[in-house]
Amino acid sequence: MNLALHHLFAACRFAARLQAIEQEYAGQAFGAFWEEALHNALGVATLTVASLESYANEMYFEGSILGSALTPAAAQELARLVDKESVLRKYSMALAVRTDKQLDLGSAPVQNVDALIKLRNAVVHFRPEWFGEKDKHEKLSKVLQHRFMPSTFLPNEPIFPHSWASASFATWALRSTVDFLEHFYAEIDIVCPLHQFKTQLSSLSNNAI
Repeated sequence: MNLALHHLFAACRFAARLQAIEQEYAGQAFGAFWEEALHNALGVATLTVASLESYANEMYFEGSILGSALTPAAAQELARLVDKESVLRKYSMALAVRTDKQLDLGSAPVQNVDALIKLRNAVVHFRPEWFGEKDKHEKLSKVLQHRFMPSTFLPNEPIFPHSWASASFATWALRSTVDFLEHFYAEIDIVCPLHQFKTQLSSLSNNAI
């Protein structure tokens, strides 16, 4: 069983719930409801990146892409070598092996996913400001700035560590994930595995994607 698609489906459900929370409490002062908003945003942040990593791992451990470019022994050896590499590094290496092209790190799909991964890493390995992390929090806030609208319930806070948790973020994260996968599979000239599920993704996310 492959979980890459299910990670993304679950992220869509969290995004839809986050949208509903913001609509239900629109115009109200910050309150206990925000905790649920944060929980759903955390689900989106972690699961979108989990989906990206799962699809990357498929290329190596199931041979869905590299099988035609390498011998079985070579593909198995490469899978072992890249197992602990970063998510984008896995895609970059697969693209190079398959097409002899480099992943364009300056393209919008790659930059958005890179920012999403940085956010996921920051919340998974979170350290509060009082542990000397304030500069890192400010740096991440700058990376995320202008990519989505921060939470309307925390208008006077920096984007990270709190106000990133918004429905606008969830929509951006989902679209960034889908756009990157479509971009990557177009680069290697293979039909994107999300193609047949676009209607379901849109329905689960309440048309966020």
